[in-house]
Amino acid sequence: MRHIILPALFALLAVSCTQSRFTIYTTTEDNPWFESNSYDKALGGQEADITVDLDAVGQTVQGFGTCFSELSHRALSKLSREDYDKVMTELFAPGGGMEFTVCRMPVGASDFALKYYSFDDTPGDLAMEHFSIDNDKQTLIPLIKSALGKNPNLKVWGSPWCPPSWMKVNGHYASRPLRARGALPAPGRRRLELDNLIRDNELSDSQIMHEGEDSFIQDDAYFQAYALYFRKYIQAYREQGIDIFMVMPQNEFNSDQNFPSCTWTVRGLTNFLHYLVPAMKEEGVEVYFGTMERSDRAMVDTVLTDPLIGKDIKGVAFQWAGKTALPLIHESYPELTMVMSEQQCFNGANSWKDFMDAWDLLKHNMDNGVAIYDYWNLALFDGEVSTWGWQQNSLISVDYETGALKRNYEYYEMKHISGYVRPGAVYLGTEGSMEEAMAFRNPDGSIVVLAAEKTGTPRDLTIKAGNRTVKVNIPANSVSTIVF
Repeated sequence: MRHIILPALFALLAVSCTQSRFTIYTTTEDNPWFESNSYDKALGGQEADITVDLDAVGQTVQGFGTCFSELSHRALSKLSREDYDKVMTELFAPGGGMEFTVCRMPVGASDFALKYYSFDDTPGDLAMEHFSIDNDKQTLIPLIKSALGKNPNLKVWGSPWCPPSWMKVNGHYASRPLRARGALPAPGRRRLELDNLIRDNELSDSQIMHEGEDSFIQDDAYFQAYALYFRKYIQAYREQGIDIFMVMPQNEFNSDQNFPSCTWTVRGLTNFLHYLVPAMKEEGVEVYFGTMERSDRAMVDTVLTDPLIGKDIKGVAFQWAGKTALPLIHESYPELTMVMSEQQCFNGANSWKDFMDAWDLLKHNMDNGVAIYDYWNLALFDGEVSTWGWQQNSLISVDYETGALKRNYEYYEMKHISGYVRPGAVYLGTEGSMEEAMAFRNPDGSIVVLAAEKTGTPRDLTIKAGNRTVKVNIPANSVSTIVF
């Protein structure tokens, strides 16, 4: 009997050695987060295979994050102390779940600020004698410090939406008029209008600035003053215990908006970079080009091939329509860090469709070399209308009356990747019949595979990575993360 049992036992061990322990985390419309480490052989459905190519190494991941804004600070401040601490732990603390490591902040007012403002609103102050971050001490700085309290290694970068208005040709923070009337919410969506809502930005027709124009005054004295503005921003935040590791010169430099904005020609922006790059070098801060929101790669080439500063640009950031130019720029400049600086923010529905569209955006960016991926709105009041009158999605929604919080679908979209793909992970190639998949190898050697089921049919999925094999079930219409 003993001679019969031992060979059978050895055979069982031999089979087991080809299997790997795993955990699978899944999101569906009805159940936003559940996990398992068992394979249900009873589940039917079409079988699909993923082979992870351990030798097809792409970009090294630097991290994932979100953006700090004034409206996010205001919404989170409505939470109870217990809920606030819990959410910040989830988002930023190592082991908290989300583990954000690289986050964005606006330099001055963004479109999700409480009002128009800059760090120096004194006209003609080229010496920046009236520079002040006092406004941020009430909003952004407490929020960033809270995040750093959970993760002291959190990296923060900044970009302006607009320079001080007196540095612009039209003398106004906006580029075009805002003449908004009351709007009805979309079906099934509430609309919350608060006291900061601006219905008329009082910009005249003669002050309109267009895409393809330099809204910034093209004068060396103003370039020099604006570079000094950046330096003082870096220094002032450093005094608050917040190190800014990188800056970009302008958010969406092609967009003529009715909120804080500034259009530039590529040549005009390059002229400013001749001043900004050396100023940031002295502060030990990197400069990336962005944010790029058009599909024209020539705009990026113009900067990167500039003989004075091209070699000093360390990365390029893309958002919105800029995603079309991303593959071409990554192919031409593989040594540069590619950044998704703002995941598209949709229209405030926080819907399942938005979640699946966000998967498409995430996969496109990771497939094309992105090393830093940032979400946009960290938190908003449920149904909140921005200061300039529109609604967007957010990771967290907060009830304005009760302070109750809700984690939206895209919270889980970011958790699927940021919670398990660690800084230093490498992107790996995949082959097989399951095309909606991404794979990474973490510094500790663990393999992370993300897979989306979009056909409406549950799938039995066999995943192979070297000598490791796992079999999992993924439900219909779902996104899953498998760690093994």
